[in-house]
Amino acid sequence: MRQPAGRSARRTGGERKPREERWAELIEVATQVFYEKGYEAASLQDIADRLGMLKGSLYYYIQSKEDLLFDVISAVHREGLSVIQARADTEGDPLQRLENVIVGHVEHTCRNLVPTTVFLHELSALPPERRQEVLGSEHAYQGVFRGLIELAQKEGLVRADVDPRLAALSVLGATNWVYRWFRPGGEFTPEKIGAQMAEMVIRGIASEKVLSARVAGQA
Repeated sequence: MRQPAGRSARRTGGERKPREERWAELIEVATQVFYEKGYEAASLQDIADRLGMLKGSLYYYIQSKEDLLFDVISAVHREGLSVIQARADTEGDPLQRLENVIVGHVEHTCRNLVPTTVFLHELSALPPERRQEVLGSEHAYQGVFRGLIELAQKEGLVRADVDPRLAALSVLGATNWVYRWFRPGGEFTPEKIGAQMAEMVIRGIASEKVLSARVAGQA
């Protein structure tokens, strides 16, 4: 049974682990409450009421509201990271895999607006050391994008003047912002947004030989 992330360093030897089903429900409800009210305005009582349990019962699972936010944020980060790592491990050259990663990230964001919003809005509510614990010392999420850009650059697929770190930050900044304007059921589907954003990114950083090959392939 998975141990809740926020409590890994806080359990004592005699503490029981929460049942997986109840823990998953707690994370889901807390995510929704933080989304609706914001972390600062939300209370543990709000979450307990939504779960139909006593506030004191929450302390079986957590020690504080900050612990709960940490667990919510960690869960969102782990799931998103798993999605883009899977896309990065597909076949193809580094630039093709970067395109797959961008599409996957955008589609995942569009289909998970509530947890994505909580992550992007409330990460800063955690103390710096806990934010670092979520993101990892090497900023694992950003690292997937940066690593593929670096590989593509070494293979001559990305222009030599492109700074991989700056490019990765720019891509994440643009794709993360989708959560602010995407509307489910609207004119633009997650697939269309992902494909077009990926195309714009690739055209912005690709080397001349790659761009020429793409033009030739469309002729």
